[in-house]
Amino acid sequence: MKVAEVLRVTLLSTAIILGITGCGSDTEMTQEELQYISHLDQARFFQKQGELKASTLEARSAIELQPQRSEPYLLIINNLLIAGDAANAERQLDEFLELIPEQSLNNTERNRAHLIRAEALLMKGKPEQALATLELLDSPGNEEQLEANLLRGRILIDSGQLEKAGEVYRQAREANSNAIMPVIGLARVAWLSGDLDRASEMLDTASKIDESHPELWLLKARIADANEQWGEAETAYIRALENIGQYDVMTYRKYETISSLINVLRAQGKAREAFVYEEILAKSAPGTIRANLTAAQAALEENDLDSAAGYLEEILAQAPEHQQSALLLGLIRLRQGRVEEAETLLAPIAELGELDAASKLLAATRLSLNDIQGAREAIADLEGEESDPSVMALMGITALASGDTESGERIIESALSQKPDYHALRLRYVRYLVQAGRTEDALEQIRMLTDVPELRDDAWQLMVQAYASNGQLDQAVGAAEQWIKQQPENSRALLIRGELALQNEEPDTAERYFEQAREAAPGTAAPLVALARLALFREDRDGAIGLYRDALSIEPDTTNAIRGLSELLTPEELAAYMEDLLGQHSDAIAPGMVLLEQALMAENRSRADELTAKLIERTAENQPAEAEPLVAKLYYDTAARKMAEGDTAEAQQLLDRGRALFPNHLDIAVASASLAFRQGRPEQARKIVEETRLAHPESDRPLVVEAEYLANQGNHTAAARMYQLALEKQSHVITELAHARELNQAGDPEAAITALEQAMETWPNDPRLPLTLALFAQNQAQPDKAKQAYRRALELDSNNILALNNLAWLYFESDHPDALPLAERAYKLAPQSGSVADTYGWILFNKGFHEDSLPILEKAYELEPGEQIALHLAEAYKATGQQEKADALLEKL
Repeated sequence: MKVAEVLRVTLLSTAIILGITGCGSDTEMTQEELQYISHLDQARFFQKQGELKASTLEARSAIELQPQRSEPYLLIINNLLIAGDAANAERQLDEFLELIPEQSLNNTERNRAHLIRAEALLMKGKPEQALATLELLDSPGNEEQLEANLLRGRILIDSGQLEKAGEVYRQAREANSNAIMPVIGLARVAWLSGDLDRASEMLDTASKIDESHPELWLLKARIADANEQWGEAETAYIRALENIGQYDVMTYRKYETISSLINVLRAQGKAREAFVYEEILAKSAPGTIRANLTAAQAALEENDLDSAAGYLEEILAQAPEHQQSALLLGLIRLRQGRVEEAETLLAPIAELGELDAASKLLAATRLSLNDIQGAREAIADLEGEESDPSVMALMGITALASGDTESGERIIESALSQKPDYHALRLRYVRYLVQAGRTEDALEQIRMLTDVPELRDDAWQLMVQAYASNGQLDQAVGAAEQWIKQQPENSRALLIRGELALQNEEPDTAERYFEQAREAAPGTAAPLVALARLALFREDRDGAIGLYRDALSIEPDTTNAIRGLSELLTPEELAAYMEDLLGQHSDAIAPGMVLLEQALMAENRSRADELTAKLIERTAENQPAEAEPLVAKLYYDTAARKMAEGDTAEAQQLLDRGRALFPNHLDIAVASASLAFRQGRPEQARKIVEETRLAHPESDRPLVVEAEYLANQGNHTAAARMYQLALEKQSHVITELAHARELNQAGDPEAAITALEQAMETWPNDPRLPLTLALFAQNQAQPDKAKQAYRRALELDSNNILALNNLAWLYFESDHPDALPLAERAYKLAPQSGSVADTYGWILFNKGFHEDSLPILEKAYELEPGEQIALHLAEAYKATGQQEKADALLEKL
């Protein structure tokens, strides 16, 4: 900072203070206000000097003193724009406008906010939105209008509208004859239009206004650079950097200008000078980010996910808002199966709505978590993109997952028709069709995949599976043999053919194929496991044990072999063999997991701790061991088994240990809270719930656990509120039903019905929702609404006995002709239900079929001897001339 400038700022501040304190009136400013003005003046001065960090600190000090004032907020946001951080600038502007609403700002402040947003949008590559924002300016002052016109000019140039840009710059120059930036803008337009004489004229004019202006020298440098006039370009870039380079952070313009200078130096063969500038960039924040990002992308290409994640974590530690790094790391975590971490990374990016890829990945992540509603929300803004098969795929898969099979199938088939080579989607669709028993539809899709090299084996296996699951074993065998004919050395095909032979009880044929598979893949465990199962089929226990051991000696983590041995050996024999296997393969996971499970079940805590430590030992500080999620799940599963056995004390011990080892494991935390509630420790339970909510802010499960406790305590109003909070996180049908149930039990059935109606919009294909709504409406004497809901339940589940029975009764009460057919259907489906038999019998009776109704009503009374059924049976006895039986029955009431 120059001495003269320091003196000028100090004198200015002193003059302000003296001027104010000399007034001696009621308007005299407080010490706090004086300090605020001083901090704000210093912030503006540091900004002009390029000391953005100091400027921001001073502005923050001003905010601490006067948090309701807008100037320091806008100054900080402007510093972010200068640094080139448009995303953060816009985010902080939004936060500022939430804190200080726009209507509370004066006209100048509102215009300033619009200009900042327009600049940020332009930097983010959103020119149309930037122009629309500029239209919001209201009676701008001269400086604001000039800034707006300069922004419009830049936007129009970037979008190739040079003639319009020239007109904007001319208007700006006419209104501001002494301003240099409109002249530089005109020079740039002329250069880009190919009018070099006009460009030169404008540059000369600009030089007369301010010969040292950085934008002037930057444009001269770019023109010389484009003309390969390397010496002139070098000089001009250096002159521009005298001003641009003054900033104490590596701004985007500074980085871009140094990069251009390096290229110019390289073009002149000035490697040493270029190296100096390259070192500056490499040590800067953007430089290290770029280097790490390049390294991460290279590691991803090599499928080295751990290394790629490490580089990306370094970037995010330095720049937490770096979207590209968060997006890539989210993708890696999804591929690694660390789905909750992926969601945490992707959700903030998707919420910004700027990267479609983030929304797509987030939807896929939430589908993996079975969060169907969350997946819907993630792709909600993409649903207009019907021409994008990847968006349609997500929409279709989400629809299928929510039970809307008709829409899901239609959307997926449309996506596949638009993009026939979308093989991954087709394969997933085939699996769905096979599971749904749609054999012919599945086969039609499979035939399009059998010639795709990377999916050939999956396609053939699904073809065999489709035939076999449909009971067409001959066709399954034919498909497997056709596969082998095409790939005679394919061990997977040989094993599947052998399995079919074993299913057909053809052990010799199965053995032949299994042995061929062993020859084709001698270093793998799968053929040996298959031969072990064949040995068991032949009741050769010792042979099976030997083959399972051979498989594990090759691949010690073969879970099928370990599972097979666990059924053949005693726990002691299995433990001894696992210890031996672990000694031979110290890096194996499965043997250690078996031993850990035994130790946990036997409550051998010291051995369990020893095995746990080995399994979850990390090779890198920020990279969990491969076995860590498996070990965490084992602690959770073992605790669940102990609770099922009634050993809640040991379950608590396991959960407490699990929480200590895996503090962010959602299942363990939720189980711990649930157990604490059940044991009458609500304070401890709520503490766990709160910690879990903080660790998993996107999860509904901590809230559901507390809601269940409140419901069990009879506090239905509080339970309903808690379920509502859970639904705001994630919607699940079971939670929607619980919410409605608690509203009903809290004495607000209308709210319960409304909640169910809203839930049906989210989950239109789940019959439980309309069925419950119908029951509530029927209890509230709303027969029309109940009938409509029962009909919807039957559309979704045509054999729902409760819906058939109750709708039949409502139809009976309104003399609907379908009452009897519905009651008969319900009775045929549930003949051992007293209430169903009563409904059918009583409707038969009232339709005049007295004799037919009698045995059914007798059966109803035998199944459920209640008063209502007894009265109906008594009427049937009377109508059939059996008055004595009627009297005897009525005397019992």
